[in-house]
Amino acid sequence: MNNSLKKDKVTILTLIGMALMTVFTVLKAVTQSQIAGNTLIVAGIAFFFIIEGVSKTTDSESGLSFKRFIKDLKKPGVIVLILIMLVLTPAEMLLSKVFFGNAYVEHVMGRVNVPDLSQFLLLIVNQVFTVVGEEIGFRAFFIGKGTKYFPFWPVAIVSAILFAAAHFATGAPAVVAWDLGGIFIDAVLLALLFRKSGNCLITAIPHFLNNIIGFILVPILFR
Repeated sequence: MNNSLKKDKVTILTLIGMALMTVFTVLKAVTQSQIAGNTLIVAGIAFFFIIEGVSKTTDSESGLSFKRFIKDLKKPGVIVLILIMLVLTPAEMLLSKVFFGNAYVEHVMGRVNVPDLSQFLLLIVNQVFTVVGEEIGFRAFFIGKGTKYFPFWPVAIVSAILFAAAHFATGAPAVVAWDLGGIFIDAVLLALLFRKSGNCLITAIPHFLNNIIGFILVPILFR
């Protein structure tokens, strides 16, 4: 396959993958279907690896690299941004307690399907697979591949909107808006972190830790 045909194929695959992720996100938000949600993530992961294979992406250019992990972690601003993100979840939960009492955490726990803290090891395993899958789909594929054809900020904002919409669940309007607003902000920060690091394994760090911190704080703050 010559370079021109290869580039055309990669372009088409990228646009199809981004379109399918958008469609499945809308289906997930409208129907609340777990199947649509799982298909959304699978689509992002599948198109990422298909494009990596077709384009024969080198490790230095890939948005998913174990070899570059330490090097990417040391890039300017990466650790600072991770630390900032780790402060946000406790702050958001404290404010949620003030504004909504237990309504917020009841809403969040109602939309997630994860093991509880009594099954901590299972919870950890569940979150590792969930977070890495979401980071490959939304950051490594949607942003990493999408920004080869579109400017960063439009792609980052669209990705953040889709990421928030994929977590939508019906409930009291103010609680839902607070929940989705927090997820949107997290997604924008994850997009910035991916831009700085170029590695979705780095963005998985605050994503995973914030999820676990959130689950641990639930019984502490909301009784």
